[in-house]
Amino acid sequence: MMIMWRTALTSFVSAIVGGLLVFFIMSSTLPVGQDKSVKQTVQEPARSETPSSSATGLTAGEVYKRFAPGVVHVRAVFSEGRSDFFGFWIEPQQRVADGSGFIVDGSGLIVTNAHVVQDSNSKADKITVLLSDNVEIEAKLLGTDPSTDIALLKIDPGKRNLKVLELGDSSKLEVGDRVYAIGSPFELDRTLTEGIVSALNRTIDSPKPPFKIRGAIQTDAAVNPGNSGGPLLNASGEVVGVNSQIATRSGDFAGIAFAIPSNTVKEVIDQIKKSGRASHAWIGISGMQLDKEIASVLKLPVDTGVVVVQVQPGSPADKAGLKGSSKSLINSETGKQYPIGGDIITKIGNAKVSSMDDILNFVESHKVGDRVKIEIYRGSQKKTIDLVLGERP
Repeated sequence: MMIMWRTALTSFVSAIVGGLLVFFIMSSTLPVGQDKSVKQTVQEPARSETPSSSATGLTAGEVYKRFAPGVVHVRAVFSEGRSDFFGFWIEPQQRVADGSGFIVDGSGLIVTNAHVVQDSNSKADKITVLLSDNVEIEAKLLGTDPSTDIALLKIDPGKRNLKVLELGDSSKLEVGDRVYAIGSPFELDRTLTEGIVSALNRTIDSPKPPFKIRGAIQTDAAVNPGNSGGPLLNASGEVVGVNSQIATRSGDFAGIAFAIPSNTVKEVIDQIKKSGRASHAWIGISGMQLDKEIASVLKLPVDTGVVVVQVQPGSPADKAGLKGSSKSLINSETGKQYPIGGDIITKIGNAKVSSMDDILNFVESHKVGDRVKIEIYRGSQKKTIDLVLGERP
């Protein structure tokens, strides 16, 4: 059957809706004073042939005994004030978010998720952590990075000799590696769950739309509300990720959880320690992989690259002169729209471009202020554009 194409003279915005699959951040929130109960369902899990230890790793029990003392329960209190119908101010109500965290320095530095201690409107008014000796200590928020969902806290340990967890090298992870999550699901402090690395390099939502968290670790270790910010440990007891989200259709854990890789965590907390914030390089475009059929229909000079869909005003891409798409082609059979008319990026720096991932990987490996050359096709004309990477807003 011949597919008919028609143009749509409308601005093209790409969006992907994944059915009913939803990504949930895994802190739990309750109004202050609300009774809390835990509904427990006990079910014998299917046994696999995979042992709980390996020839070179620790058993689950050994991991727990050695490293659970370095995991803390994080509680953040938010005050939410509002006006009534007549405009009179109502006394703020308090909301509590419970999550997890882990100690990364003997001076009292603690890593957790940004979404545990900061929502879309404000940061927590008060943060406390419950240590392994069951003493609750107030914590200071040193900084957050919502685009990677990482926050850094500081407590005064006094004379305590804190158990410090070491951040490992997440780039050494392989699918099938055994991993352990320790945290406070449903406020059940220092709960251990066990699983494997199910996949690597997943892309998940961040608390700061439209930016995504790339390189996430997928695991089947059980993660539930309250696990957010807790460590994902390898069989040597090194932290290889920070538990952050689950994918579910029901709202319950369905065997798919995601952790922020430890190498990302290292970079972010190093920046927060120095300046109280983290910065990320940014180019300021949305794009779509060039469709080979469209390239053939339009007789484009290339059939591999990324079509620039939109250029954000004032962004580095805008300042460099990149052009977005002005219209789109519509597949009459499927109804799918394809942007046309925008610049086609085929190379950035020394990296060839065939998808947006190639562009994002390049940008994220560079710093704000770096100068890069971008090879594009504008119509049939090949151009090289100089661009200075900006800071992600």
